[in-house]
Amino acid sequence: MRLKNFIPFCFFFLGTLILPQFSLAQEKIEVIPLIQTSKGLSGKNFNYLDGKPELRLLKVKIPAGLKTPIHTHPSPMLIHVTRGRLKHVRGEQINFFKAGDSFVESNNGDAHYVKNIGKKAVILHVGVISVVGMPTTINK
Repeated sequence: MRLKNFIPFCFFFLGTLILPQFSLAQEKIEVIPLIQTSKGLSGKNFNYLDGKPELRLLKVKIPAGLKTPIHTHPSPMLIHVTRGRLKHVRGEQINFFKAGDSFVESNNGDAHYVKNIGKKAVILHVGVISVVGMPTTINK
């Protein structure tokens, strides 16, 4: 290969190595707050518990048409609806959530249940701020 043809080839080759790195450098980390509160869905404040702290992250799948038993939570929790549509019932208070929604359950909240009102399984990601040995849910 002649030097006259080799030099443009080198610039082309080096350019292909540099360009992808340049485009990656334009990407930035993005932090999008989903929820921030001191109160649960019931409107009651939550409180932290005495004991050895334990954080839990749960993936909960509720098949179409099913509902949970009536229950309470002894620990505060963050819930993010990843997929589906959910009906949350606490006495006369009814809330509806869809994929992308988030809410907080207070450990001072009253008994409630949730029902999948969609055609596909609901998927929830639930973060629980608990203590070792404490149940996540207490059925009534």
